[in-house]
Amino acid sequence: MKKVAVCWSGGKDSCLALHKLIQENHEVVCLISMISEEHARNHAHGIPLEILRLQAEALGLPLILVDSAGEYELSLKKSLIELKEKFGVESIAFGSLYMKQDREWNGQVAIQAGLEPLFPVWIKQDQSSELLHTFISSGFQSVVCRASSHYLDQTWTGRELDWRFYEDIHQTGCCVMGELGEYHTFVLNGPLFNKKLEITQFEIILNEGLWSLDIQSCLLVDKSKEVKTPLV
Repeated sequence: MKKVAVCWSGGKDSCLALHKLIQENHEVVCLISMISEEHARNHAHGIPLEILRLQAEALGLPLILVDSAGEYELSLKKSLIELKEKFGVESIAFGSLYMKQDREWNGQVAIQAGLEPLFPVWIKQDQSSELLHTFISSGFQSVVCRASSHYLDQTWTGRELDWRFYEDIHQTGCCVMGELGEYHTFVLNGPLFNKKLEITQFEIILNEGLWSLDIQSCLLVDKSKEVKTPLV
């Protein structure tokens, strides 16, 4: 068993990584997310920080927010060193899937901070379909929070990752896990969650080639009282 921090986007890949670590009985100390304090959003998926905090609360895990103003790599490395020194973190886990360049960069930063890099959901490219199947069948509920206008149209934004999504994304020619930036997700519920997030106010906007789900308000709901309300 290792003391692990998870590099956190709020989406399906990092959530699957967290799930696997817990299944392997590692001690997850915290989630760590790179953010812009100026824009009050995380970098990975543009999620407002107050919504990201609610998600961490629903999971029952501490969330470390790292402002990358100035230099992204330096800020991440400094934060990882602090986690190692203050909390005894031994490893940092990433939700990288099959992009070698992504894995190499993340691994290098971790090692330079004195931590072991872990890649719990690393797969071969042709295993993407299987991994999406695993995510949905495990009982996670998430929505598309960003869809690239180069690959997908506005109607994809806000869609739940259900079996209809599974069938439809296979017809697009995209990586079905969105590993090339075709789409990003925000997880609302699942086996790791003590409470469910319910999006109560949002709008869909086009921003720099991305159809984005701008989540403006969100509630934490007891899972015994959850009511499924589709966004679109």
